[in-house]
Amino acid sequence: MNAHAVISKPVIYLAPLQGYTDYSFRMAFCTLFDTPDVAFSPFIETHKPDHRAYRDVLPERNTGIPLVPQVLGNNAAEMQQVIAHLHELGYDEINWNLGCPYSMVTKKQMGAGLLPFPQEIDTVLKELYKNTSLKLSVKMRLGLTSPDEWQEVVPVLNRYPLTEVIIHGRTASQMYNGDVNVTAFHSMTDQLVHPVCYNGNINSLEDFQSLVQQMPMVSKWMIGRGLIANPLLLQEIKTNTKATPPEIKTAINRLHDQLLYHNSMHLSGESHLMHKVKPYWEYFSQSFPDEKKGLKKIKKSSTYAAYLNACREVLS
Repeated sequence: MNAHAVISKPVIYLAPLQGYTDYSFRMAFCTLFDTPDVAFSPFIETHKPDHRAYRDVLPERNTGIPLVPQVLGNNAAEMQQVIAHLHELGYDEINWNLGCPYSMVTKKQMGAGLLPFPQEIDTVLKELYKNTSLKLSVKMRLGLTSPDEWQEVVPVLNRYPLTEVIIHGRTASQMYNGDVNVTAFHSMTDQLVHPVCYNGNINSLEDFQSLVQQMPMVSKWMIGRGLIANPLLLQEIKTNTKATPPEIKTAINRLHDQLLYHNSMHLSGESHLMHKVKPYWEYFSQSFPDEKKGLKKIKKSSTYAAYLNACREVLS
């Protein structure tokens, strides 16, 4: 990584979380809170593109925040078709997912499942870069099962003019558990010729401050789960000031209302709406450690009315 001065103002990316950070979430979040500098869309699988994934990146649904669409694939021809369509929609930069840790993806040698096969990565990049105007970034993990697998991948990445490499500091086999490997992250960035962005385990202002101390040369940070659990985290980072629990509760209440509103515009029926929004409580719940009874009611609710009543109990 080319050396550069420490930048006091961090650049914050919104991570692509499948099922969570779609355009309804992005619109809701950006209506209410400090806006991330760039958002990355949940992946579009290039083998069998889903029309819903294309709808997610329609420009008219993504006003107010720069968006980089993410693609998931291992076949250059299929990826080229999707990238061409995204270019037609007006996107000049694409992100390639080499980090998805879920087995239904990795067993197909996609996402992090491609990391043990650097030659395949090289083949894809060689074909993609026949389009000389391509702007491509990569989001990856340290490896599939070993935190050393990146060592065979980095020389491949260094042969191509990637815009940046976003590194999640875990292996795919770790999923989202355990500590991030800061030592491996440092070693990897030392060998990369590209700008880098750090991703992984930024769930509080204290987490961010600790990582800044350990990585003073990093200026770009990607946050996903932490911004759902605490929608004021970006504000905390920008002001270097912790939000109070009542402020966070109010923020989650407002975000939850906006999620219901934005999703109601395209979902049919209360049951569909409840099943779309209820999963966000996997992350919201982290801000309510003393509300176990109310959170249990939310989890067990089977009707929209029961769900709203349980939410009011926690958020009032």
